[in-house]
Amino acid sequence: MAIGKIIEKMVGGIGFHSIDYGSVDSSCIKNQMGFSDFAVLFRSWIQSKIIADIFNMANIPYQIINRENAFNSKGISELLSFLKIIDGRGSYFDFERIIYLTKPGVGKKTMQTFKTWCYKNKFSLKKAMLKTCRFPVDGISRPSQQKLYNFIINILKIKEKIKNLTIEEKLLYLSEKTKIKDIITEQALNDIIVMTRNPDVKSGDFLSSIALHTDTDIYSSRAEKVSLMTMHTAKGLEFPVVFISGCEDGFIPMRKYGDEEPDIEEERKLFYVAMTRAKERLYFTYATKRRVYGKMLAREASPFINDIEMSLKKNEEHYFKKTKKKTGIQLKLF
Repeated sequence: MAIGKIIEKMVGGIGFHSIDYGSVDSSCIKNQMGFSDFAVLFRSWIQSKIIADIFNMANIPYQIINRENAFNSKGISELLSFLKIIDGRGSYFDFERIIYLTKPGVGKKTMQTFKTWCYKNKFSLKKAMLKTCRFPVDGISRPSQQKLYNFIINILKIKEKIKNLTIEEKLLYLSEKTKIKDIITEQALNDIIVMTRNPDVKSGDFLSSIALHTDTDIYSSRAEKVSLMTMHTAKGLEFPVVFISGCEDGFIPMRKYGDEEPDIEEERKLFYVAMTRAKERLYFTYATKRRVYGKMLAREASPFINDIEMSLKKNEEHYFKKTKKKTGIQLKLF
């Protein structure tokens, strides 16, 4: 793929003999270009898998900037639910999400009976937890009641221990001192902690703002990786080198089968925003043929590209041409 070839050339090569084979750009070596200097933008998430697969094959490190992936990754959803419950903002869904972390766990039948009892009495989760510590829940056996009681008591003890900690410290404590440590990854934890590093933000404010966070909050500028994101996500971010992938009529502007014509002006504005994310170099890539819904179709470049003055564009089709694999070169010692 052309994007991978250009990145390899500009970072100084990925393979051991990249310089020997002339696949690097010496000017970029002097400027110390790194993977974090690149971003690949696309109109639809459908394109992200193709790019990610190619980067995996080429050993190019990347991060996919996707809020949903970050918040719903294994361990993070449990961690946030735990924090919400401790903060008094948790729902029964949050309670059910983390209750399996106990061992021996609270069974599904017990959980369902507990929720029915709470709904019947119109208890909030916070009030229901306090009531359960004082009175038995109708319909739950004594052994199951004990397990539920132990779980709630454990939550209350943790709440007391971490009440004066920062949000970051609370998340680290929960990820280390509970069974969340068995399911969460270091990368997922780091991604969520980056969002909390503001000394003026309290737990409640952080939890309230999660719903308002955009994909750009998941972006880690310190990660030495190429950033993959949609054109919408890129708002507010800048990179030395930006690729706008899939610059074809149908993607840009986006045309959905069976739907009415897109708002061309809105699509043009989005394209302009994507273009202005580049600080030094901007690349447009597109395919002349693409498989769409199982059929190989001819594709045309986006009309937005055609609107750009010719004097401002440079054709670099040589990156797309397939080259024969070079055989090994015997280097001279002297």
